[in-house]
Amino acid sequence: MNHNGYFAVKLDKSWQDVITRSATMDVVRGDHITLAYKPDDIAFSRYTKLVGKRVNAYIDEYRKNENIEAFFVTDMFYDSYRLTESEKRLERVDEGMAHITVSHKKGLKPKEASTMFTNPTYKKQSIGYVEGTLEWIDFKKQETIWYERNNNQKKW
Repeated sequence: MNHNGYFAVKLDKSWQDVITRSATMDVVRGDHITLAYKPDDIAFSRYTKLVGKRVNAYIDEYRKNENIEAFFVTDMFYDSYRLTESEKRLERVDEGMAHITVSHKKGLKPKEASTMFTNPTYKKQSIGYVEGTLEWIDFKKQETIWYERNNNQKKW
């Protein structure tokens, strides 16, 4: 069974501010790294136990095309001193590379975003790290956040 939501590293506000400074397109994001979208039971069970854990994510590249731009994440680790370093590593369960979407054009459909992985028009090494907390985002809650975010953007 697939669960109706997704697990993500929700970036701290200070890191969101740093990431979004790079935004060049209409819809600014820069707030999370998706780990598991509509996870199956195995992924849901694994990541549910980690909700609330602090996560450090390491960035190694910035990619962009005419529709979307993102920072790519090479490694993610959560804080838990009871485990070894290899057991603390987090990986994206879904297809595609772990990344932080900085911004994209209005009306971009998620499937169109994959061109950034396979056919970027611009790539630059960009080394750094960000911090956040692992969270479960239920789609019902996400609809409310999306509505508030888009209404706030219209006011500006």
